Amino acid sequence: MQSLSDNDRGFTLIEIMIVVAIIGVLAAIAYPSYQQYVIKTKRTDMMSEMQNIASEIESRKLAQGSYSAISATVKTNFATAYPRQGTALYDVTINPTPLTPPNNILTNKWIITATPKTGTQMASDGNLSLNYQGIKCRGSNCSTGDDWNK
Repeated sequence: MQSLSDNDRGFTLIEIMIVVAIIGVLAAIAYPSYQQYVIKTKRTDMMSEMQNIASEIESRKLAQGSYSAISATVKTNFATAYPRQGTALYDVTINPTPLTPPNNILTNKWIITATPKTGTQMASDGNLSLNYQGIKCRGSNCSTGDDWNK
C-alpha cells in the first residue's frame, strides 16, 4: 500500500471554485452574443427566402405576361410559414391578393411581409418586408440597401 506524500496533492476547493467562477463569467458574456448571432442568422435566412419569392414572382410575370396569372400558384407555393420544416418562425404573406392585373402600371404593386410568430425567439425582432421596387424594411427601417440586416 502506498502512502500519499505532501507532493501528491490535488486541487483545493478554492482553486476549483475560482475556475468555476471564471467559466461562469465567460458563459454569461458568450451566451447572449451567441443568441444574437442565431437570431441574425435566422433573419438572414428569411430575407434570402423573401428574395427568392420576389425573383419567382417577377420571373413568372415575365413568362406568363401578367401578375394575375401567377397569383394562386405563388400564394400556394410561397405564402406560408417559414421555415417549412421544424419550428415555424415567420408567417409570410404576399399582398395584394390576388396580385393585380398588368393593364395599369400603377397597380402592379406587391409586397412580401414576414411577420415573426409570437412565442418564438424571433418574436421581438420585427417584421420584414420586401416590395416590387426592391425596398426592404425591418420594422420601420426601410431602404434599398442592406439596412434590414442591422
